[in-house]
Amino acid sequence: MKLLHSPSPGVVEVTEAPIPTIGTGEALVRMRCCGVCGTDLMKVYSPTTSRPSRLGHEVVGVVEAVGDGVALQPGTRVALAHHVPDFASHYTQRGSGPMDPLFKRTNIEPGGFAEWIRAPALHVRHTLVALPDEIPDMRAVFLEPLACCLRALDRVSLLEGDAALIIGVGAVGLLFAPLLADRSVMTFAVDVRPERLELARAWGVAQGFLADDREAASAMRDLTEGRGVDVVILTVWTRATLELALCSVRDGGTLLLFGAKPDAAFPVDGWELWRREINLVSSYSATPDLFPRALAILRRSRYTLETTVSHVFSLEDGAKAFEIAHQGLASKVVIACE
Repeated sequence: MKLLHSPSPGVVEVTEAPIPTIGTGEALVRMRCCGVCGTDLMKVYSPTTSRPSRLGHEVVGVVEAVGDGVALQPGTRVALAHHVPDFASHYTQRGSGPMDPLFKRTNIEPGGFAEWIRAPALHVRHTLVALPDEIPDMRAVFLEPLACCLRALDRVSLLEGDAALIIGVGAVGLLFAPLLADRSVMTFAVDVRPERLELARAWGVAQGFLADDREAASAMRDLTEGRGVDVVILTVWTRATLELALCSVRDGGTLLLFGAKPDAAFPVDGWELWRREINLVSSYSATPDLFPRALAILRRSRYTLETTVSHVFSLEDGAKAFEIAHQGLASKVVIACE
């Protein structure tokens, strides 16, 4: 079978591997499509990534075969994610499932960008989600990233009538826009690309600002009775985005750290954080218990997230898919098998 791998930094290649074999409690899934995530880009383009590295985890496929004890029938269309925590652990019992040691040790084999994928027994029990007919493949790829956004919002305090700023409305940052609109939160967005801001406005953002707009922070304060926004969601953090976040957030507000790269600096004045009581909250990933909530949202008629998929590539064109996503030239890139 064909699969994508990254033998060296910045390089994505198609290679061949045997179709995985399955055992008791496991399932073999034929991939139909898999979204390119920021984590995949980090693994490919970071020089510090250990290799070989599994790529792809926003999977939609069809169950081709099952091991003993699996109730799902072959032919079932499913979504599949990559990590499972120990649900009885100290971490999970305290809301820190992604920090559970088992979480990062688990994975699908050999990754989502492969024609055939083995779902271990843990994943069959917890992350293999049967899909209803009304959710098309290109919407279902958003199940795992949407669950990540849900967990992030669960970790901050937002009330109806509050205001939020999304810094970076790429493939994942954009997903916050409709979720915040559902909560009646006035939402702003900042990005380097005007077409992304236009798309964000279509999904509920009240006003968008280009990243070099020096008046953005003051404009948001004017629109929030002088306070500033209650929460800033940072999908990218640099010195410039952190400065904007601190200028935009109200006293007592929250900076939600949602995206980062290895060795990302965090140049923030601790004195300002302390005297203004700015809360720092990070959110790393989703846990499988959020997938039913994400699935219910994807069933809503207005969540036609498939319309945000700008590029679809075959496995053979995987290198091109990663390059376009890396350059920021797409709202969402998906790799699909016929």
